Amino acid sequence: MSVALSPTSVVELLKRLPLFNSLPERDLLWLADRTRVDHVEHDAAIFYQGDPCERVCILKEGQVKIIHHDEGGREVILEMISSGEVFGGSVLFMPRHPATAKAMDDSKVVSFSSDIYAEFLSAHPDVTIKLIRMLGMRLHSMMGLQVLAGERVERRVAHILLKLASRVGRPEADGVLIPISLSRQDLAEMAGTTLETTIRTMSRFRAQQIIKTLRGGYLLITNEEALRQVANKT
Repeated sequence: MSVALSPTSVVELLKRLPLFNSLPERDLLWLADRTRVDHVEHDAAIFYQGDPCERVCILKEGQVKIIHHDEGGREVILEMISSGEVFGGSVLFMPRHPATAKAMDDSKVVSFSSDIYAEFLSAHPDVTIKLIRMLGMRLHSMMGLQVLAGERVERRVAHILLKLASRVGRPEADGVLIPISLSRQDLAEMAGTTLETTIRTMSRFRAQQIIKTLRGGYLLITNEEALRQVANKT
């Protein structure tokens, strides 16, 4: 469902993005005038794997997970998108989305067409360089998890928690808070394992005082060094 949002509000969002924060306001206003804002309800799809890539998306509010469906129908969470991040196959100029984007809670998504995106990048080569670096970091992160595909579940889950902490973690008095509401099923899909195995793994981490589970599905890493030891254990 499309919602009204003033160009000024969109400009403020774009200013917070590393991709656009060095640009003059007039250029951001040009882009903001060509955007659409959609309200996406919890668990609704923003786009599906295989859909044509027609728009570049920026998450204004909420949380989004990027899901790949393999040939057997199994869901694997590839990435978690937080407020202010750019996502979608159109960012890479792909013809079709390689994965599904689904809202984890009620969200607002700002988007603009792929044609506008291409025109904007052509006029701003410095943004293109930033984009290449950003996508390179995402690819490196995904390749790291792929390398761990044959490793023990504890190691895979530890890497996922550390990755989330480095991307969106918030320092607290007694640890690092991951401010994304994660179900055990979400973690299982990210680790490529079963729900039961994930529950046992997280229970061990809690017993070892490595993590705490907070109300609402939030996680607090209380011993980051111990979690790193698990992640690096061969």
